[in-house]
Amino acid sequence: MRLTVSKFAQIADTTVRTLRHYRQLGILVPTEKNEQGQMVYTTEEFKAFHSIRLLQSLGLSLKEIKERSEKPGYSFEKMIDVQEQVLIRKREAIDYSLQMINRVKSIKGGEKEELDEEVLMLLMNSMLYEEAQRDIMKDYYDKEVVDRIFPKDMRKQKEIDRQTLQVLTIANRAVMNGDAPEDARVQGQLREWMDASYVKEWEVDEAKLEELTARLEPYTSILPAHLVTFLSESFAILAEETETESLHVEKTTKKIDK
Repeated sequence: MRLTVSKFAQIADTTVRTLRHYRQLGILVPTEKNEQGQMVYTTEEFKAFHSIRLLQSLGLSLKEIKERSEKPGYSFEKMIDVQEQVLIRKREAIDYSLQMINRVKSIKGGEKEELDEEVLMLLMNSMLYEEAQRDIMKDYYDKEVVDRIFPKDMRKQKEIDRQTLQVLTIANRAVMNGDAPEDARVQGQLREWMDASYVKEWEVDEAKLEELTARLEPYTSILPAHLVTFLSESFAILAEETETESLHVEKTTKKIDK
């Protein structure tokens, strides 16, 4: 087979423009000429053309095809082995993204009210780095505690997601309304939230708390600084009030016992 570019384009079901583009990129360059001095495509170019198309269908760009084909020891089999791993990683990423979307929709349920856009983004960002945070937490908590904070069971996960969404919404709305961390409404909402939330599982040795906080910082920094500050101050006030109440109850109990 010795075909001019126009004839080859017809047989290969492509265009002359595409073949010229392939030639300019250096991924499909005819090596023979006919009697008129025109470049002609042979059986070898026909095979190469379909290899290129096949690799494109597997998700490789023309640039990637060129780079990989120029590497020492190149073979079509090796290239598809590498691409298989690339596609597996892409599939895992897509599956995880779909899982996040389903989790968000599951929390929303049948409610007609739309979720606040900023809160929704914060929630999905927190989901994105769960595995990394889970690995860090394993160094500070028992496996049972880590599994409760990051459950694999979808029903339990839905409840954790709901609680996370709730506290982010409380903080975001308070900031938007200009509420202070010590405001009674804010403190009341956070107290009610904490009584039913997974945060009670997060107690850790004070000596290790600073180290844990530092290791989690790259992930907590995803949250806007003003929101982190607001939540930190609000929970500090709540913790102080809770401790005061506990001391009061303890003193009252001692008086009754006497």
